[in-house]
Amino acid sequence: MTIGTYGRYRYNPNRKSRWQDWVNLVLSIWLFCSPWILQFGRGLSTAQPAAGSDAVRTVSTAAWNAWVLGVIVFLIALSAIGRMELWQEVFTLLLGAWIFAAPWALGFAAGKLPAAAWDHWIVGALIFLSSASNLSNFRTLWPTPTEPR
Repeated sequence: MTIGTYGRYRYNPNRKSRWQDWVNLVLSIWLFCSPWILQFGRGLSTAQPAAGSDAVRTVSTAAWNAWVLGVIVFLIALSAIGRMELWQEVFTLLLGAWIFAAPWALGFAAGKLPAAAWDHWIVGALIFLSSASNLSNFRTLWPTPTEPR
């Protein structure tokens, strides 16, 4: 069997939803709500910072990253619960890696927003690990294709 033959067998109609898909769904809901719960979505102080200052941009970046990635991971996890395909797990794995790296890449890891950074690190690692766990069972999730004779 060659790798190219997987294209016809990406969907397994006999597959039941896996716990990893549900974990990713719950984590995405948490990620979306976390800017309000952990209060990194509304600003660093009660005083109005100058327009275009780093404080406003950093808070907005951390919150927007959580909101956008929360929605994307939610939609992919929801679709994986209904009908699992390989691209969903691979894409969720990559999104988990981005969520984990986002505090450094977007500049809110350096003590500016510790709650946002820790939230992204923990949620990103958990999404990455649950997706990796799902991918590690790749051969047992999909039926083995038969070679044409």
